[in-house]
Amino acid sequence: MEKLINSSFMFLYIDPGTGSILISVIAGVLLSLKDFFIDLYFKIISLFIKREYKGTYDFTNELVFFSEGKKYWNVFKPILEHLENMNVKFIFLSADSNDPGLLFNSKKSSSHYIGNMNQAIRILNKLKATMCVTTTPQLDIFEWKYSKNVKHYCYIFHSPIDIHSYKKFAFDYFDSILCTSDYQLKNLRQLEINRNSKKKILMKTGCTYYDLSSSKNLNFKNDCILIAPTWGDRSFFKNSGEILIQSLINYGHKIIYRPHPQSWISDLEILNQIISKFENNPLFSIDKAIDNSISLSKSKAMITDISSGIIYDVAFLYKLPVIAVDFEWDDGGYESSSLDVSASTNYLLKDYGKLIIVEELKHINQFIEEVLNVEITKDIVDKHIFNFKNSGKLASEQILSIFNKL
Repeated sequence: MEKLINSSFMFLYIDPGTGSILISVIAGVLLSLKDFFIDLYFKIISLFIKREYKGTYDFTNELVFFSEGKKYWNVFKPILEHLENMNVKFIFLSADSNDPGLLFNSKKSSSHYIGNMNQAIRILNKLKATMCVTTTPQLDIFEWKYSKNVKHYCYIFHSPIDIHSYKKFAFDYFDSILCTSDYQLKNLRQLEINRNSKKKILMKTGCTYYDLSSSKNLNFKNDCILIAPTWGDRSFFKNSGEILIQSLINYGHKIIYRPHPQSWISDLEILNQIISKFENNPLFSIDKAIDNSISLSKSKAMITDISSGIIYDVAFLYKLPVIAVDFEWDDGGYESSSLDVSASTNYLLKDYGKLIIVEELKHINQFIEEVLNVEITKDIVDKHIFNFKNSGKLASEQILSIFNKL
């Protein structure tokens, strides 16, 4: 009997090598089934949104644009309109079903919603195209991979800010980049030297959404000081906002406080403290509107963080002088930690505005008086950005010149 039992166990035993192979086979089958059901899911979704589905999105030999969502449409629109005028065929892909770009269809172009960002990344990793143009950084760093079936990846900056505030290696694996200023261009070259990474095609392009932008004259009396900080630990306001507001009130300034949208989530406790203390003061008001144009039109100067992306828009479009507050922050994990030079915003503020430290907030009235006498000129604008309000056509031509050589 004992012999029979031992014989039975021998038949149940699988040696480690065979077991490893069996596990690999099972894992492979499961992954194949997963891919099958995900592809089936996208096909079903495409039926409801009435957009063509092409499996792995095979756009071989095509020029493809990818957008994360509608907030980037103003970057792509000037470029695509000029390509349309030149009768150039292209494909527009978006991870946002509400992206206005999905309505940009013609005989020469088509657009496709490819699911939310997680779903889109999976599609992009299998993309087949000659060239992919995007505003999404971090190519080939985490989830988004450099597809072996794409010959060339091009990055477009969606903001004039320097590269310091981007995550490390945000641009290392792109083949070309359309830059907004000499500062970006020089710092990207410096990173290539520091890391001995491949040399990219860097174009002097500009910020394309400025082609669509104009300051709005809403006929308000601009007698307020606008406080528009960023949010979280990268803002001076978290620890010194109350001091600033009180100091401005003491000097008799009318204040508009416009919190960053994320502050209503991440900094809610601080916001409630500020509102509770100052909401009944006639010199204090808080702006919760989505559109910032009314607050800007009512203001004579703005106070924000050195890291804020709004500084350029306020200076170039509204011509408001800016006071930016500098402070120490942990830049580990950001390109700032790999660069020895200051970000471009520092140089802009030397020409138009003022850069101060937290300890100088008690002298804020003095700095306001200083910046109100500063005027932004065309020379200053041209110094800090390429092709102001005239970069969409150039960007389309630069992209096309690269595409035609691939």
